[in-house]
Amino acid sequence: MKKILACMLCLALFTGCGNDDAKNNKTNSSSDNNVTENNTNKQATNDQTDDWYSRFENGLKGRNIAYSSKNALDASSVGGAEGYRYTTDNGNIDVYRFDDGDDYDRIVKEKKIGEDGRKVEVNDHMIIVSDGLSEDVLDVFRGLK
Repeated sequence: MKKILACMLCLALFTGCGNDDAKNNKTNSSSDNNVTENNTNKQATNDQTDDWYSRFENGLKGRNIAYSSKNALDASSVGGAEGYRYTTDNGNIDVYRFDDGDDYDRIVKEKKIGEDGRKVEVNDHMIIVSDGLSEDVLDVFRGLK
């Protein structure tokens, strides 16, 4: 009888420990899922931005506007999140992406960017420096959503 009781006690003890491990694993899995979801959301935002630039570039090509290079700009100097300069035979096309904030709100209101007050056009959170740009380039920019 004592042996059976000791076996039952051991069995209950091991079963209880196993449940705690299962609960801990479940908790750890949940926190891993949250990290994965946050990374997925960041990746989705990056994919949407990359897709916007790809569609802009395709729009330029569709209008026979060739650019020889695409270089990253220091967007932080104007309060932006990122920016690119497309070099064409007719000059540069500067496009910036902005996150919500005071800099973005000011630019949307004033329609100017930088210390030199270059004119801009706004399309959602994308901003293009419009000084000296052809209507074809601006039409491509305006047409993207």
